[in-house]
Amino acid sequence: MNNKDTQSSQDGVYTPEPRVYELGYLLMPSVNEENLETERDALVALITKFKGIVISEGQPQLIDLAYDMSKVINNKKQTYTQAYFGWIKFDVTPDAIDSLIEEVEEGESLIRSIMTKTVRENTLTSDQPFKLAKLNKSLDDSDEEDFGGAELVDEPDTDDSSEDSEESPAPQSISDDLTKIEGIGPVIAELLNKKGIHTYADLSSSKVGDLRDYLADAGLSGHDPKTWSKQGTLAKNEKWDDLAKLQDELIGGKEA
Repeated sequence: MNNKDTQSSQDGVYTPEPRVYELGYLLMPSVNEENLETERDALVALITKFKGIVISEGQPQLIDLAYDMSKVINNKKQTYTQAYFGWIKFDVTPDAIDSLIEEVEEGESLIRSIMTKTVRENTLTSDQPFKLAKLNKSLDDSDEEDFGGAELVDEPDTDDSSEDSEESPAPQSISDDLTKIEGIGPVIAELLNKKGIHTYADLSSSKVGDLRDYLADAGLSGHDPKTWSKQGTLAKNEKWDDLAKLQDELIGGKEA
């Protein structure tokens, strides 16, 4: 019998699974070209310090910024119209990301950086310099001191067909009733939908670590998604008898 969103919280500790992130960064145009590799190596060293593993990267290249950017150096505001833009994709456990961002911010040659949650197969770099500029435009236009710094954001929409695509996402053409999965009720189903999980197929391919992160961020860490992927696979393949048999062995979605 399904107990939707009602299973009791349990005090437990789990080891977070690595997630994939992409660090986009802008270096001052005054950095000598022969020192660009040193600047890049310093960022990689920080990632490695937190036991991150680099997956791929783009070497810094001089670009024109979409908007002027500024940084306070020795109590004087410096404005930049160009910067060296580079990116590094890596995986690291989520519990290390805040500390990593703090240390990235300390880079003396850094104008801006942005940390983005992404996936291993995707690279979010084609318009990243513009994303960085737009993200910080309000800061640059203010009279407050602006030191730049990294910010963690969710993965942006990679469809370049429309500037409004992030504000008006295309409607989901297929959606399954995720509450048929033992342990998922209306609240969690809505949460999963917001994370792009609409179908049994989406759920079956989701990583347990990612699901746990979503639940923890929403204050629902008492729920255990360990069996959701398996249940999603059975539902996707319409093996309802097998799903019912499995659910009879579960308590609130958890293995007894």
